[in-house]
This record gives sequence, C-alpha cells and structure tokens, in this order.
Amino acid sequence: MASRDLNDLQPDVADKARRLLQRCADEGLDLLVYCTLRPVAEQARLYRQGRPLRQIERKAEELRRRWRRPDLADLLMDVGPQYGARVTYAGPGQSMHNYGLALDAVPLRGGKAVWSARLPEDKALWERYGALAEEVGLEWAGRWTRFREFPHVQRPGAAWRELIRPR
Repeated sequence: MASRDLNDLQPDVADKARRLLQRCADEGLDLLVYCTLRPVAEQARLYRQGRPLRQIERKAEELRRRWRRPDLADLLMDVGPQYGARVTYAGPGQSMHNYGLALDAVPLRGGKAVWSARLPEDKALWERYGALAEEVGLEWAGRWTRFREFPHVQRPGAAWRELIRPR
C-alpha cells in the first residue's frame, strides 16, 4: 500500500512538500495528501488495472529488454489481474512515486475531496494548488502537455528513465 507520510519522501522533496502544505494552510486551502512513496508491487497492480493481458505482456517485455529490469517484468506478470478503469501510464519503476520523489494531494472543500476541475471554482482550487507547488520548487503535473494529472507534484528535473537503470 502506498504511503501518505511525507517522511517517506526524499528529504528535499519532503521539505518542499511541508512548505507546500504550510503555504496552502496560510491561504486557507485544505489539502489531503493521499500518496507519497509507492512500492513497485503496487505500481504493477495499478498499471495492470483496466489493461488487456497482451498490453501487460508488452510492458513486461519493455521492462526486460529496454530497461534491463527482468525483476520488474516478472513482478508485473506475477501480481495477478486487476479490474476497473486505467489509472496510470507508469509501469513498475516508471513512476516518481517509486523513488520517493513525488506526492499526490487533493484540495478539500468542506472536508470533501474536490476531484474534478470542471467547475470554475474547482479549477481555481487546482490552479492555486499548482501555483503554490511551483512556488516552493515542485513541478506540477497539471501543466504537463502530454497528459495532465492535477494531484501530482514531483521533484523538477527528476527522470525515472535514469532511476530505473540497474546499478
């Protein structure tokens, strides 16, 4: 199960996350941090969710050949089937959460999570969260162009492609 503890993040990311939470609190923006460090086994389960076996097999082959990580390929194949909607593009070892370099948080209104950004007032909460994350030195995935992930912030410049390589 993924951690929610800021202490499980790399020290520089944890420091920025604490500053983010303080800045949000100062502005009356209540946040719920729901994911910090995520084990690769959980990442494998999340990646499998909503995907056909053939696509999972292709990802395992990519992990095995391109990234030279047969351990992660075997893990992906062994965690068993998951059902439901897709929730991530990242296979095991391909998420910044696997290295303690990212966190996911959601703004709260009246104690309830605001997951959507469809309404202008909801979008404004997410935009403020993202701006404050950037102010403290984190990269906000709400500004990404390939896809957007409003809850996700991470260490700028970090690349899983470098971290996944066998040592």
